[in-house]
Amino acid sequence: MVLAWWLGGTVAGQPDPRNTYSAFYVLFARDEFWGLGLVATFSLSAALFFSEKMVGKVSPFPRLCAQLFRHVPIFVIAAAVFAIAALGARFVCRHYALSADEFMSDFQAQIFLQGKITAEVPSQWVPAVRVVKPTYVDYLPKTHSWKATYLPVYAAMRAIFQAAYLQSLLNPVLAALTVLALYGTVRNVWPDERQDAFVAALLLGTSAQFLVMAMTSYSMPAHLAFNTVWLWLYSRSDSRRFYLAPFVGVLAIGLHQPIVHAVFVAPFLFRLVLERRWRAVLIYGLVYLFGCAGWFIWRVIYSPPSAGAVTSFFRLWNPSMLVIQPMDLLLVIGWSALATPLLVVLGLKGILYQRPIIQDAAISCLLTFGFYYFFYLDQGHGWGYRYFHGTISCLIIVAVAGWRALRKSVGLERWRAGAFLAVSLIVSLVAVLPLRCYQAESFIRPYARASQAIHSVSVGVVGLDPHFAWYSADLIRNDPFLKNRPIVAALIDLRPSEVDALKRGGTARFVSRAELEGFGLTTTPPEPRHYNPFRLGYAR
Repeated sequence: MVLAWWLGGTVAGQPDPRNTYSAFYVLFARDEFWGLGLVATFSLSAALFFSEKMVGKVSPFPRLCAQLFRHVPIFVIAAAVFAIAALGARFVCRHYALSADEFMSDFQAQIFLQGKITAEVPSQWVPAVRVVKPTYVDYLPKTHSWKATYLPVYAAMRAIFQAAYLQSLLNPVLAALTVLALYGTVRNVWPDERQDAFVAALLLGTSAQFLVMAMTSYSMPAHLAFNTVWLWLYSRSDSRRFYLAPFVGVLAIGLHQPIVHAVFVAPFLFRLVLERRWRAVLIYGLVYLFGCAGWFIWRVIYSPPSAGAVTSFFRLWNPSMLVIQPMDLLLVIGWSALATPLLVVLGLKGILYQRPIIQDAAISCLLTFGFYYFFYLDQGHGWGYRYFHGTISCLIIVAVAGWRALRKSVGLERWRAGAFLAVSLIVSLVAVLPLRCYQAESFIRPYARASQAIHSVSVGVVGLDPHFAWYSADLIRNDPFLKNRPIVAALIDLRPSEVDALKRGGTARFVSRAELEGFGLTTTPPEPRHYNPFRLGYAR
């Protein structure tokens, strides 16, 4: 909380049109004081609740709470998750893809719906590609065509929903599927305790990160869904469906970025080798080998010559991550269901005595989190820690191990553990989730208003200087075939050929700094209230 308060008084923690890489710090400073405040309040209350002074003192309210979720059908939980995410897509995210990552999925989906993999840029606009190209678009100069930078599976899924104008429901559907798959996984891991599977579903279903990310157009909910289905298949090694897991894994690799599934799955695959299950090693190995080879060929064919190597995003030593990753850990804590961080600590405490799949789930969490210590950049936009999102199911499995340890530790007063869990779930839904939805909606609102206004102007070209407002570069968005009007162009160091191409586009309209400010965007540099020793300031 102190870190968020302090950061809000620095240049890095405030929107600044001169700084195009500060969303991570701004969001942390803006949101986490209150979010972590709820976590701190609940944690202190839980410590008091389990203290020796409270033992033997029974209140009817905790007993009532302990019974509240005991017999809730799993399909009701999944349906509630779908409904919350679907409503949030409309009223929180305003059906607007805030970040370029989100927009790219629908960009590529439109191309797929035309039966193509790349979209040819009309000859009229080839000279102006640089200024009309949205962020994260790969331009192929040999064919004068373009496509999204990322691998195609998630965009293909959005294309299916987009064909029915239901693309905003894809992530809510995937969220509901994730709840069901996690329930099935925990049932496989602890078949003797049906209650544990409900606990897992409820901890996931009341996580603010899980629900708010399901309202967005990010690919991360798809990563989580595929990884959780993979876990469900893998957790029944005595069943034939165990051998379907690598096929799901190959699809997960091709969703968006391959590394998300790779770091998630590594401990589970290594376990097969440790246990000398050579038949499984052979089948899994061959499926993953051919699958990865196929995605590599896709990259070779459909990546432009100028595309940088994957290693350009990594450093063997990146000192700034010593600051960023602790902040990311706070995001994991602050956006989880309130009971989850405490239960994870209990689960990790006895991890050496747990069965292998639980140990591997813990290692998967640590490997995913540790991997990004070597990443070049922070996550930028995101609700919670989105780079960790694909591994949340593993975190919940560790939390369920902690839940079992908690019930054992309280002995005859098991009602106390149930009351702790029930209160945490209720407060997560009625306090944490509304707070996080408000924070997300208030951040998205000005960009959604600006985009709607820009694309509703009845002209041929709209010119926008991205230096006028903070993060306004992401407003440079056009359909992949450049058929819709207006064409939005970035007015940055225009070359004569680009000026000529824009002139041929028809009537032009320029968006002023005052108009962007009227939409609610930040157009003036902030004044820092105190010194920033980490120098998280301007990205020049």
